[in-house]
Amino acid sequence: MDKFYCAAPWRGLHINPRGDVKTCCAGDPNILGNLNSQTIEQILHGPTMQQIRQSIRSGQPHSVYCYNCVQAERYGRSERDWHNSVNSEFDCTTAGDREHRPTLIDVRWNNTCNLSCNYCAPPCSSRWATLHKMQVRSGTTPHYEQVCDYLEKHQEHIREVALVGGEPLLLKENERLLDVIPQDCMVTLITNAVVDLTTNKIFEKLSKRSKVGWSISFDNVESRFEYVRHGSTWSQLMQNLDKIQTLMRTKGHQGGIHAVYNIYSATRIIELTEFARRQDLTIHWQSLYQPECLDPSRLGTDIVNLARLELHGALDSGLLTALEQEFLRSVFDNLQVKADLREQLRQHITAIEQQFHLDQLGQFAKLWPEIDALC
Repeated sequence: MDKFYCAAPWRGLHINPRGDVKTCCAGDPNILGNLNSQTIEQILHGPTMQQIRQSIRSGQPHSVYCYNCVQAERYGRSERDWHNSVNSEFDCTTAGDREHRPTLIDVRWNNTCNLSCNYCAPPCSSRWATLHKMQVRSGTTPHYEQVCDYLEKHQEHIREVALVGGEPLLLKENERLLDVIPQDCMVTLITNAVVDLTTNKIFEKLSKRSKVGWSISFDNVESRFEYVRHGSTWSQLMQNLDKIQTLMRTKGHQGGIHAVYNIYSATRIIELTEFARRQDLTIHWQSLYQPECLDPSRLGTDIVNLARLELHGALDSGLLTALEQEFLRSVFDNLQVKADLREQLRQHITAIEQQFHLDQLGQFAKLWPEIDALC
């Protein structure tokens, strides 16, 4: 196996809504530390972080912290590819065990979100928390000043800032964050893009920057989009997409579709790709982390064969960009039956339609009849 290399432990900073401090999105959140019991510096210079750096310096992934990237790379790219591309000149063999100079920042203040997407959950969506009648308190927002002070202290090193959610356009803390970071650094965001942009202050700040990358998060079009992205409308997305594409033309912003490969998208890849080509957008696919019952490989032989058929058609269509081809080819080559969780899928669909999204009752069977027939 080639030596495992990643710049993130020395150059990344990720803080999730619970207040867990990590150096990347994919890293295990349970083994470093939390802002409610330690400072950022204590966590990033602590003994566990030093062990992780030592492991990667030796060319080996840390068995726990690096697990998600190792798993994601079964199907192609992982989080570490992003960190390494932002820090192409970095050499971990000469870096110290306590060194940390954040170049890539990803702070998720809380779970505020206007949607309850069908593969999301309360920790990531305030809308889902409301439906579940749960209180999800942020462990990060109370430490807002500490985080901003740390970023301001290391401002000269910051090259890229990721705005993620909840829904980043609804996180008021991002207004101050955009003032703290350098004006010339890259700002990327993963957004559902179905908020009112005409009055949104974060959108206003972003529109004045020249280096912004829009990853618009959806995996389906029209009625299937509205089913999966519950609380949204296709017409609102189209209006906002027009505004974002205007910034792409006039301000040099970048943009694309951020899609998750799961059972909702597995038989509609060609449909989504055709839409992307009409809009002159690239799809950046990623693997599904949870819930497992939405993973086509865990839904038995018949559904795996159906998913492979769609992948084969997409790969032979001539529609894919090189990046899309790379991901979907890897999925096709690795798609095997790992389990049969069709009963859990049926339970998942039933719970959504009968308990939480009552306006969707019976809609899965109408929108995905080919899957419904096999469940």
